[in-house]
Amino acid sequence: MEKQITTNQENSHLGLLCDIGELNALFAGSDDIEAFLQQIVILVAKHINAAVCSIYMFDDASQELVLKATLGLHKRSVNKTRLKIGEGLVGLAVKEGRPICEKMASRSPNYKSFPGINEEAFESFLVIPIQRGLENIGALVVQREETNSFNENDTMALKAITSQLAGAIENSRILMALHAKKKEKKRSLPGVVEDLKFIRGEAASEGIALANITVIDEGKPYQNLKDQTYNKNYTLKEFQNAVAKTEIQLEELQEQVENKLSGVASLIFEAHILMLKDKEFTGAMVKRINHGGNPPDAILAVANKYIRMFSEGLNVYMREKAKDVEDLARRLFDNLIGKEGRFVTNWKGRIVIAEDLFPSDILRLSSDEVSGIILISGGVTSHISILARSLQIPLVIADKMQLKKVPDDTLVLLDAELGAIYVNPDKKLISRYNERKKALDAVSRSKPKINATSFTKDGEQIHLLANINLHLDIKLANDLKSEGIGLYRTEFSFMVRSNFPTEEEQTIIYSSIIGQMPKKSINIRTLDIGGDKVLAYNDNIKENNPNLGMRSIRFSLSHKGLFRQQLRAILRGGENAGDLRITFPMISSIDEFREAKNQLKECLTSLKNESIPHFLTPKIGIMIETPSVIEIIDGLAKEADFFCIGTNDFIQYMLAVDRNNALVSSYFIPHHPSILRSLKKIAKSAIKHKIDLSICGEMAHEEKYIPFLLGIGIRTLSLDSRYIPKVQKKIADLTIDECNNLANKILKKDTVAKVASYL
Repeated sequence: MEKQITTNQENSHLGLLCDIGELNALFAGSDDIEAFLQQIVILVAKHINAAVCSIYMFDDASQELVLKATLGLHKRSVNKTRLKIGEGLVGLAVKEGRPICEKMASRSPNYKSFPGINEEAFESFLVIPIQRGLENIGALVVQREETNSFNENDTMALKAITSQLAGAIENSRILMALHAKKKEKKRSLPGVVEDLKFIRGEAASEGIALANITVIDEGKPYQNLKDQTYNKNYTLKEFQNAVAKTEIQLEELQEQVENKLSGVASLIFEAHILMLKDKEFTGAMVKRINHGGNPPDAILAVANKYIRMFSEGLNVYMREKAKDVEDLARRLFDNLIGKEGRFVTNWKGRIVIAEDLFPSDILRLSSDEVSGIILISGGVTSHISILARSLQIPLVIADKMQLKKVPDDTLVLLDAELGAIYVNPDKKLISRYNERKKALDAVSRSKPKINATSFTKDGEQIHLLANINLHLDIKLANDLKSEGIGLYRTEFSFMVRSNFPTEEEQTIIYSSIIGQMPKKSINIRTLDIGGDKVLAYNDNIKENNPNLGMRSIRFSLSHKGLFRQQLRAILRGGENAGDLRITFPMISSIDEFREAKNQLKECLTSLKNESIPHFLTPKIGIMIETPSVIEIIDGLAKEADFFCIGTNDFIQYMLAVDRNNALVSSYFIPHHPSILRSLKKIAKSAIKHKIDLSICGEMAHEEKYIPFLLGIGIRTLSLDSRYIPKVQKKIADLTIDECNNLANKILKKDTVAKVASYL
């Protein structure tokens, strides 16, 4: 009876343990990292009714699991109790990535004893590994006395807890790396500035902007955090006020990001706030101040030290954290110095020039209301460009390395309608800019007339669906009366973050998006990374040709744990969907498609067995992107519920053209005869086997291709929502007979030039 009561108590607390609000309350109430971790173990022990609760974190420098917080064991064991991966029950659980539960821990051959830490009496032992994507973060351990062993419900509850706490604990682990000693490397300084007046580039995201520029140079990440002079000595009290003000600013920024992008960018400024609470970061600054140092000097000295540490990190995820430190130091410095400060703590109203950016960088620039971006690499169809369009940031791509040498604060006119960049524009150009800006603003305020459904002139219905990249795209899709989501690119939920989202986090994202389009068709594509779509926090393997490497479905099937987390999240988030579809990208064989489907079936079975609500009967389809599927298209049509043709990659692979390489961009020809004939073959197979067929990518909204697409039998187009008005208007001017005749004529042409003459 007593055991039954205990189980009921544990179950009653499960909701509290998974409540992010409780985590935030913990986080806000912590004075430093150790206190934060200690409050976690106290909370978990209370809810799970455990005599002992401990957190181990993986230390990259020593490659060991280190006891960082505990309730029930001797305090002197903290930071001293260490295990290698695979050593002891804790190390074994982390190595194998699975929970380990023992009724009598000391009898296990894998048990490792640590004399004097007071764990002998607690034989009942349960360890849950804490992982974030592919990263080992650490482990959560709970222990009870021999007579009170853990059960299946305890394991499930703690798995949910570690999933929810993984992000916060991971950031705490990152701060451990701040305290490691690294050698300082010299950085090269920029060369002589060249005079540039006009640069022609490619328009990647429409808009115009007139603003002063800031150059982001990855070769000198802490260039602005040194060699500063100040007119006064500041006090410790003023420093503490600056810390408090900075924390409030970061919390407000986080709220702004959440309002704009919902769960996609969950806790993006979490690492900043954690560092403010860390006694080895701001604490080191206080120590310098107490020894007579001027607070601005203390900020710069400590920040530069940690930026160098991170820049020399063992993996790309750690190296990316240098940006977090620099951003935090800039904010803290400006809040201390006030009007005398010379740092740019945000990018509001500025045009940023960068050689390359991660999607997470674009997100931060957006949150700071940047006016525009000039990118020195990439392509119009790259995911950076797609993301900029979603965020409505003017973007021009210009292959001019000299742009990095333009002095900060130079006035630049960015015309992302025409792909033009004017450095130090004259009064005449500025006057023309003001006139065009007024005209564009007037157009954006006008609401185009949109019908809920689209028909050709002779009454054939054509379905117009929306491509969705970020949460904010949904509003525009609904405003422009999209019939549903033809392609939700889930990779952006991964790319704009600083770590892998957990199953719980993904579930919230998918549920929110689907909930805003009730009873409509929703097509969710599984993770499509690799090639030009890299995750800043993942140690990407260096590949000679990443577009032909470990990307899309290959990555997912090589990391089945991550894949199943995403599939489960899609099914859970889509519980109340009207028509839920799941698409696997870059399928190249029937065998590969079957393997992906089997993973989905396993997820459906596990959710059913766990009695977790989810969508029961999703339609399963593939992205048509590789040449290999053309000769097996009928076999795939028998296996799939639908096809979605991704023209951007399909053209790239069919013609062997890197779509982001400016040197060969002229060879990227959507109307190449082989492309059009292949599209016809795919459409013919889909019609024959009576499965749905849609087309996405740039071709779906380019008006000159629409008659051909309708002529080969395509009746569903998936496109960025902003193109819906003009595409609907184009469709209304066409008849199916006209489209059929045009398509038949074009398909008989053998050269690009002859096809072009018909378009």
